[in-house]
Amino acid sequence: MTQPEFETVEPPERRAPDVEALGESDVALSEGAEGRRRFTKVSVWAAGLVTVPYLWILWCLWGTPDVLRHTQYENNFYDLQTRAMFHGRLSIPQGSIGIEGFFHAGREYTYFGIFPSIIRMPILWLTPRFDGKLAAPSMGIAWLITAMVVPLLLWRIRVLVRGSARLGRAEAVAYGFLVASCLGGTVLMQLASNPFVFSEDLAWSVCLALVGFFVLLGILQRPTRQQIWLALVVILAANLNRVTTGWALTGAAVLIAGYFAFGLGGPDKKKWALRVLAVGLVPFAAACIVNYAKFGVPVGVSNFAQEWTRVNAYRRQFLAANHNSESGTIFIPTAVLTYLRPDGVHLSSIFPFVTLPLAPPTALGGVLFDRLYRTASIPASMPLAFLLGLWGLVTAFRPRSVGQVHLMRIVLLASAGSGALLFGWGYIADRYLADFLPFFVLAAAVGMADIWRRMEGRGVRARRAVLVGIAVLAGFSVVANIGIAVTPSEEWTSTQALHFVQAQQSIGSATGMSLKRSVHRVETLPPWAPAGQLAVVGDCSGLYVSTGERYATVPAQQYARTTWVTVERGSPFAHNFSVRFSAASEATYQELVSSGSDAISVSSRPSSINGKVSVLFVVTRAHGSMTSVQVPVAIGSTHAVEVVTDTAKHLEQVTMDGVLFIDNPLTNYGPIENHVPEGVTVMPEGPLTVTHVPLFGSDSAICRKLIG
Repeated sequence: MTQPEFETVEPPERRAPDVEALGESDVALSEGAEGRRRFTKVSVWAAGLVTVPYLWILWCLWGTPDVLRHTQYENNFYDLQTRAMFHGRLSIPQGSIGIEGFFHAGREYTYFGIFPSIIRMPILWLTPRFDGKLAAPSMGIAWLITAMVVPLLLWRIRVLVRGSARLGRAEAVAYGFLVASCLGGTVLMQLASNPFVFSEDLAWSVCLALVGFFVLLGILQRPTRQQIWLALVVILAANLNRVTTGWALTGAAVLIAGYFAFGLGGPDKKKWALRVLAVGLVPFAAACIVNYAKFGVPVGVSNFAQEWTRVNAYRRQFLAANHNSESGTIFIPTAVLTYLRPDGVHLSSIFPFVTLPLAPPTALGGVLFDRLYRTASIPASMPLAFLLGLWGLVTAFRPRSVGQVHLMRIVLLASAGSGALLFGWGYIADRYLADFLPFFVLAAAVGMADIWRRMEGRGVRARRAVLVGIAVLAGFSVVANIGIAVTPSEEWTSTQALHFVQAQQSIGSATGMSLKRSVHRVETLPPWAPAGQLAVVGDCSGLYVSTGERYATVPAQQYARTTWVTVERGSPFAHNFSVRFSAASEATYQELVSSGSDAISVSSRPSSINGKVSVLFVVTRAHGSMTSVQVPVAIGSTHAVEVVTDTAKHLEQVTMDGVLFIDNPLTNYGPIENHVPEGVTVMPEGPLTVTHVPLFGSDSAICRKLIG
């Protein structure tokens, strides 16, 4: 047999494909891959740029950088619930969350969902070290997921509207602006400014809603078993987190199930109807079971079960005037005007230039609201998402739809329900803009895709004009929401307020816009003033900045002038001491400061711990006295003690080494006397050595610059 002969073939030369030689499908694939790469690149850049101010706001905000940054109050609700769940219950220790507690069958509960408590379990099971400090890390994780899902969602919607149409550079840059606007030009920035339970709840609400709608859109296009399971998990998490967005996702799943069942998605999708229905109803049922375990009803909770209703007369008046309900049609006019008015932000020549309105909204028709906080409107604070959203809404629902945009109708209807619930709610606050956000992200994505569809074949000048318009609106959205986030709130510390005013003063000096126009000299703080106003009490005894919030319905907060955040305190409002604790054979007291009938003393006494002495602080009044907790300190150690007797804020406080020991209202005050003159030590040979320390630096330095 002869062996077969083989022809030697030279390997082909490697070169770039000739696009002209490719078929139409190959060209589409090549352009599609290039478009995805371009879209990914601009999305990463856009998300990365707005992440920088977001993390600064979340972790720092005019204070010391801290990944575990937490607010002074309302930061441990989820942690308490996690600890309870470790013991097989949902009730928390009575009195642990103050006025926010709800009571049922003799036990106290929080009305916040259990999802954030569940994700805390691995950490809190290992250590109690992070109790009350996990809100900021949790919100950071929610932000990271949101930053990943927003570009994916925008791309999926673009494909629905335009199919495999080529993504040009101008359109890609426009999408970058939209990504930046959705993340940095929305209420997400304001939520980061106060990492407490209310913000964490909404941060996860937005995150889970966007992920859920992304998965549901995938099911609408091409259902798979993996997507069904993913949707079930996400919608369950959303329902166990917050009612508004949880119900929106449940509603979307039910509508999709009906869409499939009636054959509107094609005959091949009918078999998926029951599974999609379960995806919506099973999480809803699970949330009902949890709510029943807490409050004895599957949905909602009695307003009279809350501690706040018991202690606040206005709350009871509000409920009585509204048939014992917090919702109703009577609230709609005020809510619609507040959330949708075109001028819902304040523009100023003083840093940060764009802020919330100077005062809370006014209720129309004399309707009683539970609370009215300063609140930005959607058109004014996020104009790009709002205008694109309106465009997208019309595009999705017009009779002659393009591409597969008709699939967006279900998710738009469902997501709109999340925000629509707030129009009938007797409580208005800026953070509630988060409930509107999923709808506007979805609708804006449709609007953006349709605008660039219409730009095909247009000249460079027209495309450039559209891009510039998008850039301007995106830039304003980001600036506005950062400005809103970095301005004072009642949760701020004096350090934050001081650094903020210093920044205002420095930027004002550089721009020629003096901050002195905002300064008012007063003898006592008024109960309310417009946001941003600075008040100087006495000869710089205290410098305060107004948040603009009203507390007329909360007598204790109005008395404490909660509207005002302390910037600086000078003498006689602040007194610093250095205290050295020696061995004590018996209880020893040293009076530090007195104000009227109140006197504040430091005490040391023997301790059962070797090498330690027990320290506490005592407030003596005309009708009795009160003491702080006792803490052991090392014998021979020296500690910094600050005593505050602020008659403007009606406040007396004692801190040692930055730890708060006493925080009381100052009710009976008169001339303030410092019982340890500067530079004088008391009991130099005894258990207590007390030295009065002058205020650090010059007394009220910023205040004196402002009035100088």
